[in-house]
This record gives sequence, C-alpha cells and structure tokens, in this order.
Amino acid sequence: MLGYYIVKLFSKLMCVSPKWLRNLVANLLGGIACAFIPKWRMDMATANVMECLGVDEARARQIADGSLRRFGRMIVEVMRFPLLKPENINELVKVEGLEYLEAAYKENKGVIMATGHYGNWELLGATVALHGYPMLSIARKQNNSHMDKFINEYREIVGQKVAYNHGERGLLAISRMLKEKNLLGILYDQDTGDSSCELDLFGKESGMPLGPAALSRIYGSPILPIFMHNNADGTCTAKIHPPLYTPKTKDKENDFYVVTRQLTNILEHEIISDPEMWFWVHDRWKDGRRRFDGKKRR
Repeated sequence: MLGYYIVKLFSKLMCVSPKWLRNLVANLLGGIACAFIPKWRMDMATANVMECLGVDEARARQIADGSLRRFGRMIVEVMRFPLLKPENINELVKVEGLEYLEAAYKENKGVIMATGHYGNWELLGATVALHGYPMLSIARKQNNSHMDKFINEYREIVGQKVAYNHGERGLLAISRMLKEKNLLGILYDQDTGDSSCELDLFGKESGMPLGPAALSRIYGSPILPIFMHNNADGTCTAKIHPPLYTPKTKDKENDFYVVTRQLTNILEHEIISDPEMWFWVHDRWKDGRRRFDGKKRR
C-alpha cells in the first residue's frame, strides 16, 4: 500500500512542477527504463524493427530505444490527469477526424474505439471522455493490486469507466455499454490468446484479436481506429480514421476476417508513420526469449 501513496505523492508533485522539471523527470524515467530492461527484450525489439520496417541495425536500435524512453513522458502525462478538464483538454491534445466520431455517435449504435499500445493510449481514452462521450475502456488487471487501484482511479478522474478484459463482469459491461449506445475502447494490437485470426503483420504471421469485428457485427456499431501521436512541443495529436463496419453475410468468419485485415493494415500504416510510438519491447510474436535470451547486448 505504501507504493500507492508514493505514486499519489509523485502525481501531486508533477501537477505543480514547471515544464522544465517535468521534462527532466520524463527523460530520467525513460533512461531508467532503458537501463533496467532485460537485454534480450531490447535485442528482440531491435531485430523486430529491422524485420518489420526494413531499416539498418543502427536505426532499428534508435527506434527501439525511443519506443522505450517515451514511457517517461507517458508516465508524467498520466500523473497530471487530475488537472485535465473538458475546458483545457484541447490545449494538450489536438484531435484530427473528430467529425468521424461525432457522426458515428449520432448513429446511436454505440462506437468501438480501436487502438493499440501506441503513443499514450491512457491519454487517448481520457481525451475522448473529456470531449463528453461516455467511455468504457477495456483494460488488463495489473499484477500489483495497489497500482491497479491507482490507474483505475485516474481513469475515472477523467470520466472513463473501466472493465477488465477477462471474466463475466467485463463481458456484461461491454454488452451494456454498446446496448446503451456508448463508446467502448479496445486495444487490438496484441495477441491476448482469446479469439483471433492469423494475419500477416509486417510479413509475420500474427494472431489478431477478433473482438472489434465481432462486436461490430453483433451490435451494428461502427469501429473507429484511433491513435495518439506525440508532438515535439509537448502536446499530442489524436488521429481518428474513418469508420469501419463488419458486414453481416452468411459467412461470419470471413466477415470477421475482412474487417480485422483492414484494422491490421491501419495499424501497420500508423507504425510506419511514427515507429517510436509503438510498444516494440513487448514480445508480440512470443518468440523473443527463445531467440534472444542469453545474448550479450551489443
């Protein structure tokens, strides 16, 4: 429980700190992450960047390093959630494609906001909620119960509801939100081991979750791909793509496949456009430890 109160105190400090100090702390946290990450993960990330993006090793190492260092900034941004209000969110986050969200919401069928572990996905959910949209974010329960309590409190501070991605209560919350014509936030870039289909992601066979496509087919809800980008001036840009809809033909599996393929293409496009925003140190293809554990860092 002590850790919970330490993080709350850190949050209060970040809420009153000047920008130069926040930047210093963000850089320090990013540096600590790079120093203490298991070396096999950084080697895996570098190799995956080379294989996926076709860049040389030096550039791949730079992207992998930047992907990890940006978490310092993400942490500081989340610590400042108590300061975020509907009146000031536009000062921090510019939204491109807001008209797609406005139109999708007016369809009165609920909206599925589909994103990845890309940029500050926590701030992304906050931004949508602070624009006045009722938002349920599907989250993984943290191993540390005190940190789980903290992050869920901060999600609720900015107007989000939270449901876990496993269990009956989570499924009921998802069903209720879409039936009530509200917004549902889903991370779709990782293989969770649940219902998925095999698709090429950067030429690598990848299990891609069918959740967004399946929910769209059941409830008729539009799917809005949305991704958060960091800007050099300390602000962010949330980019909303045009809506996708799962068709309802006699071939349900193909309906799922078609939309999930479209989502995968959009994910690839976003990663190519700003590769440091993606979470490369995650063992996305579940072969990283086997391939790289035990190797010495170059």
